[in-house]
Amino acid sequence: MMAWISGFESRIGVLLLLTVSCFFSGCSKAEKNTVTISQEEKEQRVKYAKRFSMTKQNDRCALIRVLSPEGADVGIEYSYLLVPEDLPVPEHPAGVRVVRTPLKRVTCENGFQVSLIDMLGCFEAIKGVSGKRRVGQDKVHRMIDNGDLAVTGFMRGLNMETLLEVDPELAFVNVTSISLDIFEKMMAYGLRPGFFCASLEEHPLGALEWIKFAGAFFGKDSLAAKIFREREQAYLDVKQKVAHLNYRPSVIAGYSRKGAWSTMGSSRWFVTMLDHAGGNYVFKGQELERGHILSHEVAMDAGMKADFWVNTHFRITDLDGLLQEDERYGLFRCVQNGMVYNNNNYRFDNGRNRFWDAGMTEPHVLLKDLIGIFHPEALPGHTLKYYRRLQ
Repeated sequence: MMAWISGFESRIGVLLLLTVSCFFSGCSKAEKNTVTISQEEKEQRVKYAKRFSMTKQNDRCALIRVLSPEGADVGIEYSYLLVPEDLPVPEHPAGVRVVRTPLKRVTCENGFQVSLIDMLGCFEAIKGVSGKRRVGQDKVHRMIDNGDLAVTGFMRGLNMETLLEVDPELAFVNVTSISLDIFEKMMAYGLRPGFFCASLEEHPLGALEWIKFAGAFFGKDSLAAKIFREREQAYLDVKQKVAHLNYRPSVIAGYSRKGAWSTMGSSRWFVTMLDHAGGNYVFKGQELERGHILSHEVAMDAGMKADFWVNTHFRITDLDGLLQEDERYGLFRCVQNGMVYNNNNYRFDNGRNRFWDAGMTEPHVLLKDLIGIFHPEALPGHTLKYYRRLQ
């Protein structure tokens, strides 16, 4: 295990050159048969996601590379060599983590990871989750209550003792710019983290494309690709509904928090979706990497002028509740006009919001909701699923 850890700091600048000579030949059914993957073939496999890449041969072995943030920048690279359990492990460059597939024991940190694995028909492989705060699925909550799923904690509250007891083959952990030391600690304990960066993608379909990442680890590549193709086409079809429109109403997102304005929840992929829905997000490019905190004055000034406000605090269900948070919201044009929408309309039975756990798996539905808000004439008769208008 320590030999596996020792390659952690190494950067794999010539990874593909090394891979051509040893990785592909080791995975090939025919001895010494080296196969190269064209750039076109690679791009067909991962079209929108920028945080991971996959190279494969004969659907048997796969090399997956994950780019995670280093501070405010992107550049730390982690690589996994996925080898079916019935094949010998081929030679591979130092620093590449070998993972036997399909996985049978994993842990998850958030509900989106749980949803993807469930969609692939592999829910039974989940042996632990971070807890009820980041995972909303009703059956997960029931299993936690019954003692059928371990609670592992998350970030700096990660329970290493519980993780060691669960002994997952891979512990899927959400990657942010402030969490990298947690992964080093996990590896020091002999645990193997699955670096999961979907929330950092810049395109809604890039976030969904992480189903291909999950599919590779569970031997469900074909099913993952099929699900993605269907939802990709549905998203592109919906996007066309407003492609011809020139009017783009101004939109703000977030809420006042401890004297500042938090846009937490407005991930890059969501900002892109606002654009695809025909909205003009006034905070675009202003969010800070660490916490998405804006100046309260800047945000309040924007709120005075904005046509729409979306994604207010998750607890807010009506305008009275919103104004109780800060009576100055009553000065906002969108509040005065009743154009405030929150993304907490669709909930699990336990009251948790489905937006992040399930909504991210159907971005075409989220896009329909946003178009129905900004341009209702483009989708006549559409009923909001994830959003509610605050009355």
